[in-house]
Amino acid sequence: MPSSSNLVNHQHQNARSKDNTQQNHAYRKVWLFFTYYWLIFGIGCYLGQYLPVEWRRPLSITLFVIVLATLFIKRARKYGLIISHIYAIIIGLLSYATFSMYMQNLGADVFYKNILLAIIAFIVFGILGYFVINDASSLGKYLFVTLIALIIASLVGLFIRNSIFHIVITMVSLVLFLLYTLFDFNRMKHGRFTPREMGFNLFLNLLNIIKDILNLANRFKN
Repeated sequence: MPSSSNLVNHQHQNARSKDNTQQNHAYRKVWLFFTYYWLIFGIGCYLGQYLPVEWRRPLSITLFVIVLATLFIKRARKYGLIISHIYAIIIGLLSYATFSMYMQNLGADVFYKNILLAIIAFIVFGILGYFVINDASSLGKYLFVTLIALIIASLVGLFIRNSIFHIVITMVSLVLFLLYTLFDFNRMKHGRFTPREMGFNLFLNLLNIIKDILNLANRFKN
């Protein structure tokens, strides 16, 4: 007959195996949601070529209101599934003109090389967050404060035509979303996430990294 210690070890192994299976299933769902939001964004971006110019400002204001609502209104977070879809579609609609401008100014070769650079940076900081950093949970509050400061600075930037000011904002934004990537991968490592929310967060991180790198490349080229 098996000893009691063997039975306990067997139970522990079964529990670990079950936890690993659940964890892997959650990871797969994260990447499915990540891909899904990119698909929604892509559809919005394609439709953006038909977006009338006069609609861009109202949509930008709507997007800004959505961001503020999710940051400061707890009740709005209950509608995260709906809000994330609306956000992905609107940001896609607005991004078509931005990407078209970068493509024209930088040329296709430089444009796609900068996108590849952004993807590599995203992967590197993801690896750091998951495999190198032990616990980055304390980083969250500092990232949030920086995000709020960045939003305020971006609003001020609407009334300032200083190129250095806008370059600094873009560089701060790039560092912020790289660190958010590290932070989110670290949350995945410790199981502090839900698949849909994490998939959306990673989508936003990569999108902002791509936009910031393209923005900097465009500004330094000019």
